[in-house]
Amino acid sequence: MDDATAGAGRRFAVLGSPVEHSLSPVLHRTAYRELGLAGPDGPAYERHDVPAGCLAEFLTEGGGRSLTGASVTMPGKPEAFALATEVDDTSRMLGISNTLVRRPDGSWRAENHDVHGIVAALRDHGATAATTGGVLGSGATALSAVAALLDLGVTDIRLSARSPHKLEPLQALAARSGATVLQVPWEASHELLEAQIVISALAVAGARAVAGTWGGRSELAVPEQFLDVLYDPWPAPLMEVVMERGGEVVDGLEMLTHQADMQIRSMLGVPAAPVAEMLAAARGELATRACDGSDHHCHFR
Repeated sequence: MDDATAGAGRRFAVLGSPVEHSLSPVLHRTAYRELGLAGPDGPAYERHDVPAGCLAEFLTEGGGRSLTGASVTMPGKPEAFALATEVDDTSRMLGISNTLVRRPDGSWRAENHDVHGIVAALRDHGATAATTGGVLGSGATALSAVAALLDLGVTDIRLSARSPHKLEPLQALAARSGATVLQVPWEASHELLEAQIVISALAVAGARAVAGTWGGRSELAVPEQFLDVLYDPWPAPLMEVVMERGGEVVDGLEMLTHQADMQIRSMLGVPAAPVAEMLAAARGELATRACDGSDHHCHFR
């Protein structure tokens, strides 16, 4: 596809809830500008709050009817996978997708680029030949984190979550790939830091609570790389604990930028997105912002 016409007149958006403070519009619009596509006839990128259970309705009866692609954040990732008629291998393996691209017949192709985002961000910080890894938390992002560790060659995976039963999909994924799996009790989650690579998939409140217990320990192992999916506040609570001990930290904004790179390739048919410029723009936006949240309901008809 000619870069001059890639995405011409097409509409894209980030969908999820809450989504009003998503940095995806900054990342995608920066890419459009750097690729020479910005302008009235170029691609447009929006944000729409789409609560749990409402994604299919939004895409068929609401503001998503004219979208040609979407970045899907929580809670819609399982729904994005379920509504698609075509999926990529990573989506099929995990049952969750963060990208939708409309097919010529109007149906959707679902892709998962979260795993790539985690892997690429960790490799930027030197992750190459690790054999041990840990994941803190459960849910869709934690599942992608396990898949990323497997992609990096990790064969010994340690998991810890406040609700241990929610770790079953993570354990099953690791076991299917032949990895050794150890479940670490929540009250001993600091033991995850003995692994070479550790990924936290906790939300802010949970991360602050855990940071309070980790920070109170005089001796704490330091992994070779610690990735926290959070990027606001900066530094994230657990990252701050690891940084204070001299550890190599990777923030969620780096992960987000790398997965946006792959989304843009799929959505526009370009060979690559300007990752460095996108990350710089997002950091600049984040530095000027105060975040909050709000409640939403389905009103798409």
